[in-house]
Amino acid sequence: MRSMASRNGRTGRRPGGPDTREQILIAARREFAARGFHGATTRSIAKSADVNVALLAHYFGSKYELFIATTDLPDAVRGQLAEVLTGELSGAGERLTRGYLALWEERATREQFLASFRSVMTDAEAMTQLRQMILGMHQQDGPGVHPERRLGLALAMSQLVGIVIARHVSELTPIADMPFEKLVARVAPAVQLHLDTD
Repeated sequence: MRSMASRNGRTGRRPGGPDTREQILIAARREFAARGFHGATTRSIAKSADVNVALLAHYFGSKYELFIATTDLPDAVRGQLAEVLTGELSGAGERLTRGYLALWEERATREQFLASFRSVMTDAEAMTQLRQMILGMHQQDGPGVHPERRLGLALAMSQLVGIVIARHVSELTPIADMPFEKLVARVAPAVQLHLDTD
């Protein structure tokens, strides 16, 4: 039976170890996704990660820095998104649609995005971070992306963000229940129209 001190979180929590930072990130994504930036507390995150709350400051400094870390995309994902628009313009709408929407089908990245989307409603810094994350995905100034496509890319991402809000945030039917391949087939032509700039 756990002692009163253990239940209060002063002792009995798992000490820091090689996997502690990742466990905190997983717990923080879950808490931010469920409660938003202001609703999630360092104590609730520490409890979810089963660690002492002091370890959050040790690994991340502040709650906001922890939030930034939870929304940072893995290098492999960044590479995948950077390649979406480096090919021919023909078919770019399908590549962008599939590449972005597929991230939302994966639980880990979906929780990252949900944490941001639910936090932006009440926090200006979270909104800034979300904007940087969305715009950074398509590498507006990266190789293979002509400057004249910037407006088209912004409009395309706005279309896709609307789709994921309907599918994963508000869970609007029938979009939420639509098979992934059918969703891509219906949305990609509209995204392509945004990308087809002069």
